[in-house]
Amino acid sequence: MISTRLRIILVSVLMVTLTACAGARVSEPFQEIHAESDGASQEFERAAAPAAPMLAAPMPDVAPQPAQDRATPRMERMIIQHADLSLEVEDLNSAEASIRARVTELGGYIVTISTSGTDENQTTSITFRVPAQRFEEALSGVEGLAKKVRSRTISGDDVTEEFVDLESQLRNLEATRDRLRNLLDQANRVQDALEVNQALTDVQGQIEHTRGRMQYLQQSAAFSTIQVYLMPVPVVILVQEGSWQPVTVARGALRDLIELGQELVNIVIVMIIWTPVWLPLLLLVRWVWRKTRGQPRTGSGPTAPTAA
Repeated sequence: MISTRLRIILVSVLMVTLTACAGARVSEPFQEIHAESDGASQEFERAAAPAAPMLAAPMPDVAPQPAQDRATPRMERMIIQHADLSLEVEDLNSAEASIRARVTELGGYIVTISTSGTDENQTTSITFRVPAQRFEEALSGVEGLAKKVRSRTISGDDVTEEFVDLESQLRNLEATRDRLRNLLDQANRVQDALEVNQALTDVQGQIEHTRGRMQYLQQSAAFSTIQVYLMPVPVVILVQEGSWQPVTVARGALRDLIELGQELVNIVIVMIIWTPVWLPLLLLVRWVWRKTRGQPRTGSGPTAPTAA
């Protein structure tokens, strides 16, 4: 390529020299030399042409993308996990103590504990939170305490997109806040300053709300929630059919006797309380009965004979 360019320069100098010296006599040779130089120029341009596009061509697949699109694929997904377990255990108090110890060991904390009922009807509800990376470990430990798992529900809520939107919203709000601060510094009138200050207060409130929501999502995704319902294993009484059980019969008879005695005592109590009502009525009936019995009868019966 360097020799071609040098050739073009020499040909051009020669053309000028011949033109100055010989005039019209060198017109034909000049045309040949000029044609040769044009061919050499075209050859030089064709040789150099591919280099220019190669240097100027843009790199493929490097088009600028929005910051959000570049960050989202590399961002770890934010999942809020929650589990509900219903378990039958041999001993409620022992199971509750084991869950407390297990939660502390996993780096979590107890949210609420509530107990209701007594004896075989007693139930305990425990809600606790553990680090998200130890969620499965916590589930396995709690289920290992159960005699029977009655129900198991696990759910997850993906809040990644909401968090990314909140980040973008927070940046816009902070930029607006900075502009309003500049306007407040440049305000010359009191009315303008008051209006800008009110707008600044509103924007600051939105910033705090957005930050609070982002913090809530981060904490919720960092710690998973597990709610456990504990209940005792039902007691099953096995009765052999067709066998004589005198103890059971005696217990039943004694229970019936006690119930009869209670009923008789209840009747006596009611009669005593109702004495002002039934005693006067009883005395009145007795008086009427005596009067009726002592009164002579009248009617068409046989009459006593009269003396002659």
